[in-house]
Amino acid sequence: MARAPRVPRIAAPHGGPIVGIDVETACSEHGAVCSIGVSIVVRGSVLRERQWFLDPGTRFDPRFIGIHGITPARVAGEPRLAQMWRSLLDFIDDAVAQTREQTLFSSLNLDVPIAGVEHPAPLYVAHNAAFDRLQIEHALASPLPFRVACTVAMSRRAFPTLGRHNLATVASHLRIALQHHDALSDARACALIAHHCIAAGAGA
Repeated sequence: MARAPRVPRIAAPHGGPIVGIDVETACSEHGAVCSIGVSIVVRGSVLRERQWFLDPGTRFDPRFIGIHGITPARVAGEPRLAQMWRSLLDFIDDAVAQTREQTLFSSLNLDVPIAGVEHPAPLYVAHNAAFDRLQIEHALASPLPFRVACTVAMSRRAFPTLGRHNLATVASHLRIALQHHDALSDARACALIAHHCIAAGAGA
């Protein structure tokens, strides 16, 4: 499976949408995604977000259920990730389009031509991005259509004095509410962490 290219550093500040992504898995098998969360943050505020519960297509390990609380009964009848992936991308695209419309209309005046309005590309982020990317790509059996920056690396550059840079520690440091191992809460925290890191001058 093709590996996504390394994400270049993003010059601060990044004015475009930040898309946080997080997955929970049913067991240690690659691609056993049972939940995915997406949170779109613009200038430090959550614009739109959603969580999907999914059929992982494999067994549930009781140890994993103990971590995230998702059971086979909870995902019974839900689609596989590959079946709803297009809907997830459409969800993100709609939010990005909404952001661009807001930027356009807030910039319309006699001194700023429409052609001069810039629309930064979305920045996709995940905490320990290699894990989330691996799980999604295995579930889809194809590479992701976008690059994913790692907020672990970003937070290490932005907050080098922190003893640890796991999601709970960084979220606590930034006073971001977190229900850890809930895919939506983790995705939201990740996107907000990226915003703070970029504001601190630590690009992706």
